[in-house]
Amino acid sequence: MSEWNDLSEKLRRLGIQLGTSQPLQPKPAKAQPLEALVPGRNLKTIYGEIFSLQHSYPEDRLHGHLPLKPLTSHGWLARWAKAPVTPDLESLVFLDTETTGLSGGTGTMPFMIGAGRFIANEFVVEQFFVRDPAEETAQLAALSEFVEGVEGIVTYNGKSFDLPILNTRYIMQRLTNPFTAAAHFDLLHFTRRIWKSRLGQCNLGNIETQVLGFQREQADIPGYLVPDFYREYLFTGNAAHMPGIFYHNEIDVLSLSALFGWLAAILEDPSDDRLTDPEDLLSVGRVLETLERERAAEEVYASQRLECLSDEERQKSLLMRARLQKRRGNLEEASALWKQAALTGSIEALLELAKYYEHYLRNYETALSFTNQALALNSDPSLTPALLHRQSRLASKLARQSSHPKPSKS
Repeated sequence: MSEWNDLSEKLRRLGIQLGTSQPLQPKPAKAQPLEALVPGRNLKTIYGEIFSLQHSYPEDRLHGHLPLKPLTSHGWLARWAKAPVTPDLESLVFLDTETTGLSGGTGTMPFMIGAGRFIANEFVVEQFFVRDPAEETAQLAALSEFVEGVEGIVTYNGKSFDLPILNTRYIMQRLTNPFTAAAHFDLLHFTRRIWKSRLGQCNLGNIETQVLGFQREQADIPGYLVPDFYREYLFTGNAAHMPGIFYHNEIDVLSLSALFGWLAAILEDPSDDRLTDPEDLLSVGRVLETLERERAAEEVYASQRLECLSDEERQKSLLMRARLQKRRGNLEEASALWKQAALTGSIEALLELAKYYEHYLRNYETALSFTNQALALNSDPSLTPALLHRQSRLASKLARQSSHPKPSKS
């Protein structure tokens, strides 16, 4: 009996269970070290070493169908970002972080920080990776050295995410934050202003595909999986997914540079032939208005590139042009545009015409006619009381005018 027990114990140790049909449990995969998969190097800082991967690209390299380096001035983009001065291109850093979570707060750490700069005739991307949380101080110190002299930082949603997290980490590690005085270009907000109307989703991946003409390789790791794969790396030491995360972060940085250049070009020259979609053009016109570039906006709204607009978008274009003319005091030109928009069923245009004929031309009969048309088209209950009030007021003015006609000139 003891021999049987000894044999049973030996089989159990081999993973064989007597009296059951359960399959053998697979052995865990052999851990693949980071250094064997990612061709990086150790950077020395006064706080220890940090693992880093560097890529260098010619500044004229295309990312999708756009160059990495802006071909025009980014002065108007700086004005939109409310930068006190326009930073030199060489003093800009394009930055993206990969973090241990998306919730923010002191528990969220950027385990990878990708930063890109134009140095000499190249775009240099450096990726600082924390193999162990104890290396975070060295990571931040190495980043500070790379961005020395920075005057502007370019991110995608960095205002709400990347920069607050980095600021927290610099404070916790008692280091000086190199980005405190830098002008911030958060491209997400500008991108939404231009492409949200047409694309809806303005995440960077969709912008890459639809705007930059860039398609990521299969090696890419989806952003939502990045924190889980990093935790797995910390627990097991298996870096199998790390190359995909490095690739994901690198492409984010490259896309920032290409998108920055394209946005700068759009603002510098809204007539750029590459800007062809009518909806995008209308959005650009709105942005130009916010920058008080009314003549440039008017040229966009009157562009022949808008001829293929849908009826709804054409109506928007006419109303925008009319608004600009009204702001300049050109009410006759504005009224002509309102009349065109009114033919497309615009209640806003009918109301503007009613105001114009009532207050400027004192033609209460025509003003009442436009008000009645607006009432007939209106389907918004919240607008009805104001329309009825205008209708009643105009009817009273007409009645008084009829009872006190102006004396004829003899």
